[in-house]
Amino acid sequence: MRTNEISFRIRYSETDQMGVVYHGNYAQYLELARVEWLRSLGISYKSMEEGRIMLPVI
Repeated sequence: MRTNEISFRIRYSETDQMGVVYHGNYAQYLELARVEWLRSLGISYKSMEEGRIMLPVI
């Protein structure tokens, strides 16, 4: 299995009073991971769009 790891800082505004990340932010984190994964493969969204390739989030 292939893996890709990124690090980023969770902002205080993305957590609740207990310091737990609010679940509504997960989609943003997943998009960040997807963009970084594509970048690690040398693929850009622009090149995908030009090739009429889309990665919809469902």
